[in-house]
Amino acid sequence: MTVKLYEDNAYIKEFDATVLSCEECKSGYLITLDKTAFFPEGGGQQADTGYINDFKVLDVQIKDEVIYHTIKNPVSVGDTVKCKLDWDTRFARMQGHTGEHLVSGIIHSLFGYENLGFHMSEKTMTLDPSGVLSDKDIKEIERRANMAVYENKAVKAYYPDASLLKDLEYRSKLDLTENVRLVNIDSYDTCACCAPHVSRTGEIGIIKIIDYIQYKGGMRLTMVCGINAFEDYVKLHDESKKMMHLLSSPRDKVCEFVIRDHEVIGTQKATINRLNAELSKANLDIRKIGTKTLGFTKGASFDDMRNLVNENSENAELSAFFSEGENGDFSYIISSATFDVRDTVKALNESFNGKGGGRPNYAQGKIIGKKEDILSFFEN
Repeated sequence: MTVKLYEDNAYIKEFDATVLSCEECKSGYLITLDKTAFFPEGGGQQADTGYINDFKVLDVQIKDEVIYHTIKNPVSVGDTVKCKLDWDTRFARMQGHTGEHLVSGIIHSLFGYENLGFHMSEKTMTLDPSGVLSDKDIKEIERRANMAVYENKAVKAYYPDASLLKDLEYRSKLDLTENVRLVNIDSYDTCACCAPHVSRTGEIGIIKIIDYIQYKGGMRLTMVCGINAFEDYVKLHDESKKMMHLLSSPRDKVCEFVIRDHEVIGTQKATINRLNAELSKANLDIRKIGTKTLGFTKGASFDDMRNLVNENSENAELSAFFSEGENGDFSYIISSATFDVRDTVKALNESFNGKGGGRPNYAQGKIIGKKEDILSFFEN
């Protein structure tokens, strides 16, 4: 059995260990050590990475209390190896995981909800409270969590005696009765957990819930903590500065200025659309081929073309209107009140390398061709 150094001291960055076994596998070699500070994947947290001698640790898994480290190259059984964790990644995960315990504990104490799921990605985490939370609830949870950070409460991980365990109240996704490792955040939370954590809440740093949705009868919260929250803030701050520059806006009025410009742009778009519709009508060339009405214009939207069809298709068995684009392509609308246009549309697309379709009495799409060839198609 491998001694789990990370359980007694989550801050070990480097250590020496003896190789107990080395077996080849698909991705390299599975190494077991007499002791390890590498945390194996579990409890929603990814496995630690780092180095054994000069070989990159690709994965760490635990099975039947044996911890397997995956590396690309073999090492000799009985050798003493130097091991080093990717500490920045490990510490960021410790910040995040302890932050999740704090938030989940506050949710449980305020609302009685359980955390039904937890997943930690490279930068963010998700947790799934079992009940619905309002915007106001989430703001209050976030406020309390950050206050707990400022209070710098002690975080303690331990294995209680079986006699004590039965009298303790703690959160757990599983019905555990023995060998239960508890992580206690003084006056805020006690939860069964196998992962390494920071020793005081002050080390968690910023806690920010960045998104939340209703999920499977409860909620899914997305959050960032510590260095990841700081980096997220820096990124958002840089984006905000760009917006401030583009809008000539004060720092605290970016949204107000965006709304103002959005309203102006909306008015301008409405004017442009109206003028384009008038121009499409002015450029309209109507051709009659038997009971068919064909219309040709330029730069019209599908909405404009629908209006042109409605205004110019009286007594037409079939109406086909085309708007020429800038690249020699044509948008089209084909409609009929009396027969199925889909065969016509299929033949048109095949003849002019087009794409489109629709209902029996209406279709739209795009083709590539020339006006005279389109006219010839409908004449024939």
